[in-house]
Amino acid sequence: MTIATITESAASWAARSRQRSLALARDLAPTLGFVVAVVALWVLFRRLRESSLDEAVAPLHELADMAWGDFWAQLMHVLLMLAIIEPVRRLGPDSGMRRVMVLVAAVALAAAAAAASRILYLVAFDDYSLDELWPYGFRGMFLRYGLLAALLVPAGEFYRAQVRSLEAMRAAEADRATLEQQTLQARLKTLEAQIEPHFLFNTLANVRRLYETDAAAGERMLDRLTHYLQIALPSMRDEHSTLAREAELLEAYFELQQVRMGRRLTYSVDIAPALRQFEVPPMMLLTLVENSIKHGLAPQREGGRVEVGARLEGGKLRLEVADTGRGFGDDTAGGGTGLANIRARLAAMFGSAAEFTLAAREPHGLLATIRLPALAGTTPP
Repeated sequence: MTIATITESAASWAARSRQRSLALARDLAPTLGFVVAVVALWVLFRRLRESSLDEAVAPLHELADMAWGDFWAQLMHVLLMLAIIEPVRRLGPDSGMRRVMVLVAAVALAAAAAAASRILYLVAFDDYSLDELWPYGFRGMFLRYGLLAALLVPAGEFYRAQVRSLEAMRAAEADRATLEQQTLQARLKTLEAQIEPHFLFNTLANVRRLYETDAAAGERMLDRLTHYLQIALPSMRDEHSTLAREAELLEAYFELQQVRMGRRLTYSVDIAPALRQFEVPPMMLLTLVENSIKHGLAPQREGGRVEVGARLEGGKLRLEVADTGRGFGDDTAGGGTGLANIRARLAAMFGSAAEFTLAAREPHGLLATIRLPALAGTTPP
């Protein structure tokens, strides 16, 4: 080992030792402050005791005889607790030998300072001499205060463990809430991504079939699709919509489908102006209307009618899509991408506060009902 290596190692050891000493002094600063305060009080008491102004300090002696002794003892207990708790708090999550060293030193210094302060009080006010109380009186008081301080350490450590556990629980809860929110947003985006192509592919397939049989009708349907997309695209990725916006989309969609079905399709959209500011999930009503036309009306030669309505009911918003189609069948028994997405989106957005049901109508047809919390939207209609 070269001299340069030895010198470098010695310098590194000295730097580490200096850092450890500074850290230890910083951790013990409150306890050392307690010791300094005790010494300062002792000096003050001695000066009062030795003062030639005996008459001036006589009331102070009388007050001390009555209450100062008990007050001083309780004050020592409080200061002793602070002298132990503060180093524990300053150590934070540190553990290991450094923590043990700090706690042992804090207990020893605090107990010694408390015992010394008690002796100094007795010397200053109760006519004891230092020779009478040293060393046996100091030893007994040191053991007394040391035992009290040693009992405070587990309490402080328990408090520290509880605080850390509570902070960990809060952090875990915050992380869980953030993860759930991110998962929910990703799930909703996935569901919406499934709905939009589902609608567009169906419509484009209808446009292609119309062009094969009636080019003029196919062109009109393409124009209606363009009009619909002009309304839908600016807000297609919004997380929320309003009944006003959804009603506008439904009108455009019905016009689009009437090009294909002609008189076989009639419809109504009955949404009162007072309800149009309420929030609804985007494209959900449209999915129900599309399902009614595709699976209920289109297979029937005579077609049918679709009625869309909304009303407040028991503090909730009730949305209805009713048709006069063929009713329940394999395609409308609750499966399918569109209806499955509605259930999944409602569960993700509102949990048990929302409800989706399908019921048969007489003499034939279906009634789809959505109940969800009535929330006034901020999205302009």
